[in-house]
Amino acid sequence: MLKKVFMLNIFVFSIGYSRILVDGIGRKVEIPEKVERIISTVPSNTEIIVDMGLVNILAGVDIYSEKISKELEGKGILNTDRLNEEKIMELMPDLVITSQHNLSKGKESLNIFDEVGIPIYVMKTPNSLEEVKNSIDEIGNLLNERKKSDNLKNNYAEELEKLKSQKERQKRVYFEILNNPIYTTGGKTFLNDVIENAGGKNIFENQEGWISPTLESIIEKNPEFIFVGEDRKEIVEDIKTRPEWREIDAIKTGKVYFVDEGINRPSTRVLKSLKQMKEVLSNDKF
Repeated sequence: MLKKVFMLNIFVFSIGYSRILVDGIGRKVEIPEKVERIISTVPSNTEIIVDMGLVNILAGVDIYSEKISKELEGKGILNTDRLNEEKIMELMPDLVITSQHNLSKGKESLNIFDEVGIPIYVMKTPNSLEEVKNSIDEIGNLLNERKKSDNLKNNYAEELEKLKSQKERQKRVYFEILNNPIYTTGGKTFLNDVIENAGGKNIFENQEGWISPTLESIIEKNPEFIFVGEDRKEIVEDIKTRPEWREIDAIKTGKVYFVDEGINRPSTRVLKSLKQMKEVLSNDKF
């Protein structure tokens, strides 16, 4: 009997010190008031957590987050397309901060974590530089570290304001994500917003989302600048020598550049690639 009463008291104590929050896909998630061990499943969220000075609470991350900080080496336990149930249960974190990118099996894949009492909070993915501020606030609230998130958000907002383009004549930009098959950004994406704020005009801004345009359409739209992420920097010389691209202005003038690979990650560290792209577009040098 005594054992049963004790267990009941523990249960009440636990409920009394938790919060119910609604995540990015409308689920009600019970979050412990004190969060000491978490898993982050996408690099953008991991970067925000690390930049808040909370790397020590990360018990596990996705494989792409490992290089964000030395302290995360060896903690990469999952790919970003789906959650690794076995590894997450093995670590038994207080909270898993994830995104819709991890739900290739649908939100029903989260039911198993509800059954074992591991809170999974699905974040919305920002579509603009301004919306990164919302992610910082959201993570600060989740981790009950609002002072740290406020400081980070204020620093980010101040730096962003300095970097935003003055909207002079925007230069035509093509950002190559993949060449075979051709894959790039259209309008209404985070990457498109970065290009615009750097002083560029995405040649495919009139097509929404992520697109696979034809080679002929790239040639027709005739970009003045071509960019790739740093993870593909070896492709820069290849782009310059593609025979079918020789009449494109960017090829004629040699204006093909790489920028920091974080350009497509909606976190605080995107400011580095925004600055690099702005320097290229405003000074025609890198």
